[in-house]
Amino acid sequence: MKYLLFINLIILFASCQSKEEIMYQQYVVEGRSIYEKNCANCHQNDGRGLRDLYPALAKTDLWTRVAPQQLVCIIKQGQKGEIKVNGKSYAGYMPANTKLEAIDIAELVTFMKDSWGDKKIYSFDEARAALKNCR
Repeated sequence: MKYLLFINLIILFASCQSKEEIMYQQYVVEGRSIYEKNCANCHQNDGRGLRDLYPALAKTDLWTRVAPQQLVCIIKQGQKGEIKVNGKSYAGYMPANTKLEAIDIAELVTFMKDSWGDKKIYSFDEARAALKNCR
């Protein structure tokens, strides 16, 4: 009986949300999984980075300095050379994530922005357009 009540509450809650809010939440959940599989080893689950080796993603100036389109290219193609985060230089190498598709990257960016930036969905169409412009 309690199980039925729980299911009804979930259905009621979900029906009160807009299509956009449901999609946003889906992107965040899927993005978290992608982050944990592809990024957390270096940037850590909490986004604090790894000392002097890998920059933090949490509580950084990246979210105001780096446009989402640039972030898409960095995720897909990797990062070579120096990058500054909160005024600190990192010279490590970030491998490319060539297996990630536009939808994966859209979900990943949405999760990271939700966790450490702003609370706005980064759509599949935006990610696809950004990937076409990567150099």
